[in-house]
Amino acid sequence: ARSMGDQDPANLPSWRTSYSTQAAEQKTNGGSSWLAHFTVRNLKGGGSGNFTISVQPHWAPVGARRFRRLLEEHFFDQCRFFRVVKGFMAQFGISGDPDVNTKYRGKTIADDIVKFTNQRGRVSFAMSGIDSRTTQIFISLGDNRFLDKQGFAPFAEVVEGMETIDLLYNGYGEGAPRGQGPDQNGIQKVGNEYLEKKFPLLSYVESVEFSSLGSVGDAARAEELSGVASRLGPPMMVILPLLLVALICMIRICCKVCRMFCEEDQDDKAKAHAKTNPDSVYLGKPAPCAEDDYPAEPAE
Repeated sequence: ARSMGDQDPANLPSWRTSYSTQAAEQKTNGGSSWLAHFTVRNLKGGGSGNFTISVQPHWAPVGARRFRRLLEEHFFDQCRFFRVVKGFMAQFGISGDPDVNTKYRGKTIADDIVKFTNQRGRVSFAMSGIDSRTTQIFISLGDNRFLDKQGFAPFAEVVEGMETIDLLYNGYGEGAPRGQGPDQNGIQKVGNEYLEKKFPLLSYVESVEFSSLGSVGDAARAEELSGVASRLGPPMMVILPLLLVALICMIRICCKVCRMFCEEDQDDKAKAHAKTNPDSVYLGKPAPCAEDDYPAEPAE
């Protein structure tokens, strides 16, 4: 994956000049839209091609940020389209390096709210449950709006080269164990060595170029900070109420101790005054007396 950087518009490729103005104008709460240009090899018949996707951070900010991070780390280079089902989807995003897969296995991201439907050409992260997204993404090859209710949130869409995606090799069909295609566990553990040996006809990403947006590493840093915050969230929900109760108890104890000291100070002052002025009336708090100490009724 390579950043396009700030280049002379006259030297930019056609895919970049066609959409750069539109992308620059699309300011959103999740950030500006930006482009990623994929070069794909081993299409049907052995050819190659390109396609471009426009990433829309305001559609799904968490997913868009993870995708940016993956591009900056060259994650998709040499990735195979291991699950291509005609009329349904083209899925990729398992690294050909098992060590990289191990690195990301526990780096799940939180779910995005589904704001746009999974129609043809839209790009979403695959997932196996709540907050389970990691690196696998898919491009819808048909109307997959039924996936909306399942929580699959599109974060981008193909804006050029859909004909290339239609030429991705789909001869292996659905993945194992439901079909004859690759087993995802095998890819995770062995990587491209497994795919090249048993599924040599799979199309794959040769490289990705993407429009510059901020500094390299910003997405990773923001994601790590977000991860720390999410991990601290549940414990803090328990700790904060306990801290509040403890604080209230401490305030009440301090108030009680202050009152005791004030009362003792007043008594000491009154007693000192009585000693120095024996004829004065003692204004301190009267000491309690027994019932027999009360004056008796006058005798008749």
